[in-house]
Amino acid sequence: MLKKFLIALVFLTALTNFAHGAETQEVATDYVTNIQNEISNDISRLRKTINEELAEIDLSKENIDARILELANLTESASDDMAIWGYNDEQRENHLRVLSELSLSLVSYSSLIQGSRQGIETAGLDIKSQDVSDLAAMTSPDINAQDDLRREISKVSRGIVTQVFYLQSKLSKLRSNLDEAAKLKKQLKEAEAGDTGLKTPRTHILELENARLNVALSQIQVRDLKRTFDANVDNIKRLRRRLENMTSILRFPQEVLDANIEKLQTRINELTEELNKARKSLDSANLALARTRAVMTSKDETSQELTVNYANFQARSARVNYWEYLLSFIEEEINYSREAQQIWRDRFKLFHDKATGEEIWKLRDSSEKQVQDLQRQLEGIRSLEASILRQIENTQAQANTEGISSNVQQILLQALDNQRKIVSDVLNRYEALIPNVIFLEQRLNAEANDNISALRVVEKVSNFSRETVLGFFNTQLWEGEGYSVTVWRLIVAILVFLSSFFLSSWGSNLLKRRILKRANANVTAANAVQRILFYILWVAFALIALNIVEIPLTAFAFMGGAMAVGLGFGMQNIFNNLISGFIVIFSRPFKVNDIIQVAGASGKVEDIGSRSTRIKTWDGFDVVLPNRYFLENSVTNWTGSDMKKRELLKVGVAYNSDTRKVEELLNDIVKGHSKILKDPAPMVIFKNFGESALEFEIYYWIDLKQAAGIKVSSDLRHHIASVFNREGIEIPFPQRVVHTRNYEPPKIEEDENQKADVEEEAVKLPK
Repeated sequence: MLKKFLIALVFLTALTNFAHGAETQEVATDYVTNIQNEISNDISRLRKTINEELAEIDLSKENIDARILELANLTESASDDMAIWGYNDEQRENHLRVLSELSLSLVSYSSLIQGSRQGIETAGLDIKSQDVSDLAAMTSPDINAQDDLRREISKVSRGIVTQVFYLQSKLSKLRSNLDEAAKLKKQLKEAEAGDTGLKTPRTHILELENARLNVALSQIQVRDLKRTFDANVDNIKRLRRRLENMTSILRFPQEVLDANIEKLQTRINELTEELNKARKSLDSANLALARTRAVMTSKDETSQELTVNYANFQARSARVNYWEYLLSFIEEEINYSREAQQIWRDRFKLFHDKATGEEIWKLRDSSEKQVQDLQRQLEGIRSLEASILRQIENTQAQANTEGISSNVQQILLQALDNQRKIVSDVLNRYEALIPNVIFLEQRLNAEANDNISALRVVEKVSNFSRETVLGFFNTQLWEGEGYSVTVWRLIVAILVFLSSFFLSSWGSNLLKRRILKRANANVTAANAVQRILFYILWVAFALIALNIVEIPLTAFAFMGGAMAVGLGFGMQNIFNNLISGFIVIFSRPFKVNDIIQVAGASGKVEDIGSRSTRIKTWDGFDVVLPNRYFLENSVTNWTGSDMKKRELLKVGVAYNSDTRKVEELLNDIVKGHSKILKDPAPMVIFKNFGESALEFEIYYWIDLKQAAGIKVSSDLRHHIASVFNREGIEIPFPQRVVHTRNYEPPKIEEDENQKADVEEEAVKLPK
């Protein structure tokens, strides 16, 4: 899609230049052909769908005529029919609208068919007449005939600009009509199958018929536009071939130059006479305006209604403006004609190589500046024309005002006529004249550029010490057996080598896109091919660069030892990761978009590079891991074979709960969740008698493409808490039960000796 857009953009940009002047640049045939091919491909892709839709409708002339009469009868009986069908006001209005649109479409289709046949015949006559004009141009291959041929190419190109935009819009309309027909057909099939409640099937059938008829209308319009477009493309190609053939035998003799200058001089003499007459007419118009201003009063200017005096003042002012504009235009045309005479003299000198290098440079620069000035003048003329047209609208509105006298209205019509003459006799002449002058200036510029040779370019830059600059670039840096390395060769080698990096990247990425588009290859495999091809191309371009500047590899032999040491120590890890990367790519333990866990990091694989792999964690951070990590550590691939993942949810209930009821409730909850897969089926297990609760475990599967495990488990917990609360099932918190008993100290039996000692001690105690 991007390629088509770029081709169309370049083509239309080149052709749009023709719309702002006469001839600008000659359009390359490749641009026109590319656009033609793209449009043909678009039409071919739609052809099958169009045929399928049009197969459902009879487009013969007899059926179209009969259908028009039938719709007229349906329209007459529509009120009674809709009353029987039970249509409400809105449905009635919609049905009548569809009947009207379908009738108009049928009439348009019938007219378009007849007009299309006439257009084909007319197009054939135009092509034949163009062939005759080409032969006439070929009989006199002088520079005037070449200019006429270039103008013809410009004219056809400007037509192609409009045709391309118009054809693209009609193609877009055709696609829209196809989509509308497909949508209506689908709705009708669903209604017939009972899958939808279509309230107005009769109206819907008419809408489908109208949509298919619009497809037929759009197809004919696209076909006719494409036929005209192809004819113009062939015409441009034929004219371009004629121009190429004419260039080889082109001549510009002195007689042609004299004839062109004489023709312009005759026009200058005619304009001079016209200028003198215009000056007299302007003096007369100014005198009449002064007399009208003299009889005007303040009442005439402030009155809300137009007076005769003020209307006369407007008419006389418009007359003065006309002669002023015409006088200015005649003077400008005289100047343009004199400039054209000089242009022809300069073109004659360039054609016969009589101009010096300095003169050629001046002609090129002055012609470029003159073209820009003329284009600004043309834009100013168009702005002035828009302003005059607004004045014409105001005067027309005044003349059509109700209640004004016929005398005032007649005077305003005279003013209106003068304003219109400004556009037709002055501004339109300007718009026709300036493009011709622009064309001559552009031809002078193009011919001057063609005559600026390499020798003259060298002469232009000789003031900047050419010898010194060349001497520096030819400075020898080092030499060996059969070669020498200079500053220039080294710079070119470096530039080519750097360019090879971008060329290799562009070429490998182009191949990768082709593989993904045509071969439907895996993204990881395509990345592997792209990286291998990148290094191959880079090395190849580097060798080509050295060969271009004739620097052998032996010129860098002195760097071999240092590079070997660098590769052995500094680049050990780089090569380790590089080799590991290719092992990962080809062994494919995981691929892009897989969810993995390695070295403490888990997330989605975003990119598998040649030296590292980028993983986006669940927190949104990018983690870049060297490829050797995936060979040195265990990798868990959560989505290796598919995107299904088993989840576990643990639930505890109080010991006094009904376990069968709990299991039944959990089964209903987990099976009712929309994101939990039915196959494999979820499962509820009464796991254990825990310390604080009866422990249940829920096993279920989810598709990671459609849901996240965290969100699903959260939804389940919310639902379980709500259901348990409703059913009176308690979810306990951890607790312990401690049992205590009454303590009785043990009885101690004393022996006789110990008892005697106690009694003896008791006697000794004071009373």
